[in-house]
Amino acid sequence: MAKVFRIFFGAEGTKPFLVLLCLLLAGASEALSLTALLPVASQISGGTGDGNATVNMLIGQVLGVFGLKSTLGTLIVFVTSAMVIKSILTFLAISYAGISVAIVSTRMRRKLLDAMFKARWAYFTSNKPGKIANAISNDATRAGDAYYISARFVAFLIQAVVYICVSLLISPKLALAGTLVGVTLLFIMSKLVKSGRKAGNRQTDQTSELVISVSDALSNIKPIKAMHRSAHFESFFLARVKRLRKALIKKVLSVIGLLYGQEALRTIAVGSGVYFAAIYMKVPLAEMVVIGVIFVQVISVLSKVQNFLQQAATLESAYWRTIELTDDLIAHGEADTGKPAPLLEKSCDFKDVDFSYEDSKIIHGASFKIPAGKITVLQGSSGTGKTTLIDLLLGLHRPSAGHVLIDGVPLSEIQISSWRKMIGYVPQELSLLHGTVRENVTFGDENIDDAAVFKALNLAGGSGFVRRLSEGLDTIVGEMGAKLSGGQRQRIALARALVGQPKLLILDEVTSALDPETEAEICDNVAKLAGLYTIVTITHRPAWTKIAHHLYTVKAGKVSRVVQV
Repeated sequence: MAKVFRIFFGAEGTKPFLVLLCLLLAGASEALSLTALLPVASQISGGTGDGNATVNMLIGQVLGVFGLKSTLGTLIVFVTSAMVIKSILTFLAISYAGISVAIVSTRMRRKLLDAMFKARWAYFTSNKPGKIANAISNDATRAGDAYYISARFVAFLIQAVVYICVSLLISPKLALAGTLVGVTLLFIMSKLVKSGRKAGNRQTDQTSELVISVSDALSNIKPIKAMHRSAHFESFFLARVKRLRKALIKKVLSVIGLLYGQEALRTIAVGSGVYFAAIYMKVPLAEMVVIGVIFVQVISVLSKVQNFLQQAATLESAYWRTIELTDDLIAHGEADTGKPAPLLEKSCDFKDVDFSYEDSKIIHGASFKIPAGKITVLQGSSGTGKTTLIDLLLGLHRPSAGHVLIDGVPLSEIQISSWRKMIGYVPQELSLLHGTVRENVTFGDENIDDAAVFKALNLAGGSGFVRRLSEGLDTIVGEMGAKLSGGQRQRIALARALVGQPKLLILDEVTSALDPETEAEICDNVAKLAGLYTIVTITHRPAWTKIAHHLYTVKAGKVSRVVQV
């Protein structure tokens, strides 16, 4: 229950005390309305209501404030008006809570995305990205629902307190009996609430695992289909689907069991209460009618309190898991406190750089220069440390020893965001968005106009084929660029790197999957960019040696200069 209150009062972007104020005022209106029912019933039955002088005096004082007398007509109007006011205030409170569902889920997504983009690269190399995707798409939605259910829980809890207070004022004995019955029902059905919470936790975990698996499968769909290995993946998925199904079944059974179990017990409790009130306690008819209504309401509202508590219990795991994931990403945030980056007018220098990943040393005393305005090629076979050197230059990793210098300034002293704004990067694992050519070049930046897009495509040697496409820049490229050839995808990726007018252009194995003719054409395009940009390319292909101004070989994490003839 404490977690439910924490969600209601702690969700960012909401106004819980405004909701609470409306609910309290609604509760006060309902309390006055229910209290006024007793003198109404007494006057209708012809009784004097002497046994409830306190109630009569209270209602008389309230009416006296407005200059009214306790006539039957006045009392009926008073009861009706108070109930209407209660309904309006409750409507406003719960409507705001409903609207806040979108606020809560949107803020959680925004905070999660912000933390994701600010997290250190090392976090993504050791954690599954599908976990974040699931939190953004699924858990954030369920977290918003958890807030709404928490608000409904608080609303009915306040209503239950109102009913108990009114019943205590009218008939303390019956009030205590009704409260005791309600609490007993809560206790009896509490195991189903616990079961629902456990099922909700399992549902969150299993859904996350399933989304991660689907994300991995979609990333590898081509080799899976090409080698007809889908049967193994299907079995892998089905095991997770079965676990998710089991959690969902348990959650549904706990919800249904709570609903109909409460109904049966509530019926027994009401019947027993009426019998004892009439036979053994000799409660007057008017009083018994009013207290009977309240008695039924107490039990009914307490049941609703428990129902919403159970619903919150099944949803709260998504709320807290999203919070935990966001906090974890924030804890792994990347520091960005250095000075703005130099203009890259001289060179980038590696000075005795070592880098180790866990206990494995990958880079050994690397020392080399990347002159500004020139093409520098790092050549070597796969797994020798070329990409790691680039990651160090990008600031994704920090050297274990030595320094990476930009115009003589250590990269550790440079504001990393300003440095990366100067970089155009084409990674080895090329992946286009499932969107238009324009969206892939601009990465969704609406400040980049079509003229700038075509200028970048022209520099990348891709403007010609884009103009020939049926819809030009509005052509959908397909999943990961599947509707384009390998060379076309590479040109769009290169244009994406150039459209921001970088100082440094980094190309990581950009032609490794291309035929020699296409590779030669891209090499020629890159050669034309020399002087406009400082270019670093890493490759194991010999075609790049022809355009290199400076050539280095990387072998077992060591860098050696190659003297070109």
